[in-house]
Amino acid sequence: MKVDRLDLETGKIEKVEKIGTVRFVGKDDNVDLTDGKCYSVIGIRNNLLKLIDDTQDYYYYLPFDAASVEKKDNIEAGFAIIEDYTGKIRELFDIFAVDQEKKARKNAKKLSMRLINWKFARDERKKAKEETSK
Repeated sequence: MKVDRLDLETGKIEKVEKIGTVRFVGKDDNVDLTDGKCYSVIGIRNNLLKLIDDTQDYYYYLPFDAASVEKKDNIEAGFAIIEDYTGKIRELFDIFAVDQEKKARKNAKKLSMRLINWKFARDERKKAKEETSK
């Protein structure tokens, strides 16, 4: 299925192939997307959704699944898949979710190690202070 895309550089409208439709859910002041509006996905590149947004031109967006949106820097938003003609959109969402989970586990391990190291250092300082006060 072909959809219109406005090339902002030339000002001309061209027809591009659509691989699916997603609905934007939430709020993000950093993007040209409207809560509840459906957008045409015209491709995937470097694990990003290539979709026609409110500018009528295409831009790339992270494939946050609206069902599992996380709060990050005042952003609480994601996409719900409406149509996926090729299955590539669902596949991208699944890959992205696994990557996010891995990053979260890795960061949690880093945080726990920092806390452990901080407690050891605190205990060492406390012990050193007690020994010098004797």
